[in-house]
Amino acid sequence: MFNKKKNSFPFSLISPDTEITGNIQCDGELQIDGKVTGDLNVAQLIIGESGLVEGNIIAKQVQVRGQVQGGINADSVTLEPSARVTGDIEHDTLSIQAGAHIQGQLNHRAEPSNVTPLDKASEG
Repeated sequence: MFNKKKNSFPFSLISPDTEITGNIQCDGELQIDGKVTGDLNVAQLIIGESGLVEGNIIAKQVQVRGQVQGGINADSVTLEPSARVTGDIEHDTLSIQAGAHIQGQLNHRAEPSNVTPLDKASEG
């Protein structure tokens, strides 16, 4: 959970009893266990089971265990079984574990020519 690499950005935590209204910019790792109402632009984001984000998220990596009410635009998105997302997800890679709920569209950012349809992949 805590990043111990030298020359790395610090870890920030918004605890379960904290509510923040406003946009957040973070070049490091941010874990939200409380409530954030506003847009987030972060490098790495973890939304804990008690976490709630009401706003749009732009990040390199997002791991959702709690709730998101807004869009997610990230290189890598992981939705844990307790995740609840209401909004569109734009991603390069996406992992959805059984039990996660999504209400919105999933949009892969890769060029269509780089994606192999499932019916052709099974013929291979």
